[in-house]
Amino acid sequence: MGRDLTKCHPRLQKLAKELMAACEKQGCPIGIGECFRTVQEQNRLYAQGRTKPGPVVTNAPGSTYRSMHQWGVAFDVYRKDGKGAYNESGNYFQRVGAIGKSLGLEWGGDWKSIVDKPHFQLPDWGSTSERLRKQYENIYAFQATWTGSGTSTGKQASSGEETPHTEVKTLTADSTQKEWILALQRELIRQDYQPGTADGIAGKRTVEGCPTVRKGAKGELTRWIQKRLSLYLNVWSGGGQADGIFGEKTEQNIRHFQKTKGLSADGIVGKKTWSALLQSRGK
Repeated sequence: MGRDLTKCHPRLQKLAKELMAACEKQGCPIGIGECFRTVQEQNRLYAQGRTKPGPVVTNAPGSTYRSMHQWGVAFDVYRKDGKGAYNESGNYFQRVGAIGKSLGLEWGGDWKSIVDKPHFQLPDWGSTSERLRKQYENIYAFQATWTGSGTSTGKQASSGEETPHTEVKTLTADSTQKEWILALQRELIRQDYQPGTADGIAGKRTVEGCPTVRKGAKGELTRWIQKRLSLYLNVWSGGGQADGIFGEKTEQNIRHFQKTKGLSADGIVGKKTWSALLQSRGK
C-alpha cells in the first residue's frame, strides 16, 4: 500500500533520496515505507481497527483528503539495519529526524498531539492538509502545479490506453448523454472516488461515487459541473466559462439550478444535486 515514491511531489522525491544517502553515511540506514496513498488506500487504512482487523492507525478517511500522504508530500521511513523496522533503541529515529530536519523536512517526531517519529513531509503547507484542501480539490489539481515531476497518478481506461486528463474539457453542448457520463466517470475513477470501469450509465454507482463539491473547489469535477450547468441553464458559450474554479458565479448558478429542480438552494453539489445534474437532456 502506498509505497511508490515516484508518485510524490518531485521535491519530496529528491529530499527522500538525500535523506537515505545521508542516513546511510551516518550509520543509520533507512528505507522508504508509506508515501503516496490513493483515496481507496487511505480508506482501507481507515477501516483498520474499525471494520477490519488490526489497531486504529489513522483518523482520516480517504474521502476527506486529510492525510498528507494523499497529497504526495509525505513519506514514512523504517530502520534498515536488521534490528527491527521500528525499533527505537539507540535514539535511532531521533538521529534520522535530525538529519531530515537539516535537509528542510518537517519531522513527525516534533509533533505534540500525535508523535510520529517515522514520518517526514514537506513543510510548505503546514503540518495539516487544511491549506491544501482549501486551495485544491484533490491530488490531481495539485499535481498539475508540479513541474518536472516525471510522475503519473492517472488511471488507465478499460481499453488499456490512458484517458486524457483534459477529457472533461472536450465536452460541448452537442456531446451525447453517454459522453457526458463517461467523462465524469473516468474523472471519478482517476481521482479514486469510484472503483471499476466507466460504462456511460448514470446509475446509483455513479451518484454514490460523486463527492460533495462546494465553493473553493478546483479541478475537472468542478469544470464538469460548470459545463453541465451551462447546458441546463441554456447559457452555453464557449463552455459556459468553465474554468474549473468553484467561485461566486458557479455557486449562484448551482443555487438557481437547485431551485428549478425543487432542491434546497444551498449552492453545494451533494448527492441530490448530482442526481439532478446527471439526468438526461435527451441526447
